[in-house]
Amino acid sequence: MISLKFAMLRNSSAGLRRAGWAIGAALVAATWYAAIAAPTEAVRHSVLTLVLALWMLGAMLGPVLMSGAGVLRADYFALLPVSRAALGRALLASVFVGVAAAYVLLALLAPLWHAALLGPETIAVALVGGALTWVFVISLSRLVYGALGAAMRTRLGIEIAGVQWGIVLASMFAGWMMVSVAMQSVPALLQHGLPQGPITTVLDVFPTSWTILAIEAAAAGDWAGTALLLGALLALTVACVAGTIALLVPREQRVQRRRGRPRSTALVAGGGMLPATPTGAVVMKELRQWRRDPWRALEASTAVWAGAVTGVFALLGGYTAPVGAFAGVIVAVMVALSGCNLYGQDGTAVWQNVVGEHEKSVRADVRGRQWAMALIFLPRALLVSAIFVVLAQAWWAIPFVVAALPATVGAASGAAILTSAVGVSPGVDPRRRVGPNDANGNISLHLWVALIATAIGVAPTAGMIVWSAVSGELWVMIAAAVVGVLNGFASAWLLGRVAIGYLSTRTVDVFSRIRYGRIFREQGGRGVLDVLASATLKGEQEALAAKQKEREKRLQRTRP
Repeated sequence: MISLKFAMLRNSSAGLRRAGWAIGAALVAATWYAAIAAPTEAVRHSVLTLVLALWMLGAMLGPVLMSGAGVLRADYFALLPVSRAALGRALLASVFVGVAAAYVLLALLAPLWHAALLGPETIAVALVGGALTWVFVISLSRLVYGALGAAMRTRLGIEIAGVQWGIVLASMFAGWMMVSVAMQSVPALLQHGLPQGPITTVLDVFPTSWTILAIEAAAAGDWAGTALLLGALLALTVACVAGTIALLVPREQRVQRRRGRPRSTALVAGGGMLPATPTGAVVMKELRQWRRDPWRALEASTAVWAGAVTGVFALLGGYTAPVGAFAGVIVAVMVALSGCNLYGQDGTAVWQNVVGEHEKSVRADVRGRQWAMALIFLPRALLVSAIFVVLAQAWWAIPFVVAALPATVGAASGAAILTSAVGVSPGVDPRRRVGPNDANGNISLHLWVALIATAIGVAPTAGMIVWSAVSGELWVMIAAAVVGVLNGFASAWLLGRVAIGYLSTRTVDVFSRIRYGRIFREQGGRGVLDVLASATLKGEQEALAAKQKEREKRLQRTRP
């Protein structure tokens, strides 16, 4: 299985792997430098507990953000006569072999410097504790990913995953606020350590700090305390390994009967809150899917938490606190990112759009999806904005927020549906999804296209906001709010109209890209949309062809 892992890695993108190696080496060097540069035992203690806790946090978030389910997936071995426990043990063992795991081990051995300075007899404690911490951290990394995959079947699990992704995206949007504060604090941290208080107490409780505490206990002659700490770390590691093995090979999902009161026929038919029209039916279907589909629900939850964490970053940044009033705009921008691959998320269920297509069905499908995104995200954006306007005491920002939110939601919903139709990218089909990264395919280009289209769509409102901020006139602020609402409707209508025109003749192509990864006819047009569609499809096909070509070269070299 380890050989299979390395064979698959050899056929992956070498450029990305080399970049990861360089970044990992720099982080390991920074960890050891922090340990060596600390001038005293107390400072070294606080610095090491903080840095090792950050390594543990990175290991927990890394698989969710980058590697997905890992190189090897349990479903690759579904037909082998191997028990779940044996397969889980083998999958976990394969994780420990690789460059990334080696980097984690080197970083977690940084307490060796601390031990060498305290006394030679504590080096053995540092080695044993470092090895146990390494096993714990690597197992925890896979445990968190497996737990998220299992928790995606529950609302609480979706919210937990949403918090994680929200922190990651907020760091991308506004991480510079925390980086600027951190860069100012690093020299002081290396010279004086962390101030004694709740922060140092919490860091000492983290399992990554137990090796450091055991080293210090051994240096003080408290070998009973050392044995107790290492024994606790061993017990925690064994428990983590056992849980990880069970989650690495999930059980087959069983169909569960839906609980609760049956819905009224009138509401299902559209005779309740929504009009009894094809568009109303699509809106109701999409609203249910955004709530019931774990991966759609994760997107909506992530949007809220990304906005909220961005607002917190702004408040903590001191001089950036007034920016926190615009945290709800981040939620609105997330409409473009969350919906830029709606058709790809539907998977082969798009076939229903093909067989049920008539002259008005495409329009109903596009408009219904747009309305559903607005109904899902706009109230959440308003709520986040209201909270952070109060927390930041930025009452002056209310007219600007009122103008920005409808414009951004409208433009983002139009950009999302258009990008999804033109550049549909299939991920794992809904019936086979396991991990929290399975819903989308390769959408790196889609994200940029959706963001650029959203930025262009809100340009009139942005201009009015700048004018009102410069002039300070009340009537200009009111006009900016009116323009924001009109801008939102106009952008959503225009971009949606373009998507309708595109899908009217290409719904079959959308399905064939999802199902077969290709289009079974000559592509006619040379417009911007056709170029974008060809670019996204060509990119996926070239990536597959490059992998196949590299695989064939390696096979030729191995032949006698």
